[in-house]
Amino acid sequence: MEAEDLANLRNETKRLIVRYCVDNKISYSKLASRAGMHPAQVLNYMSNKIGLTDSSLMKLGEIIKE
Repeated sequence: MEAEDLANLRNETKRLIVRYCVDNKISYSKLASRAGMHPAQVLNYMSNKIGLTDSSLMKLGEIIKE
């Protein structure tokens, strides 16, 4: 990972979430449920209302990489 990757972390994370949800025909809420998170966390993250902890991002990553 390079410094630029870290600077673009939010955009890349959101891109992966969108791609996963489109490819799997699921909502952000369904993704959150699969990751054991409250749906509002993902919805608000995708709307730029909140950030997510590294733990939450790792939970999403575990689902997305499957």
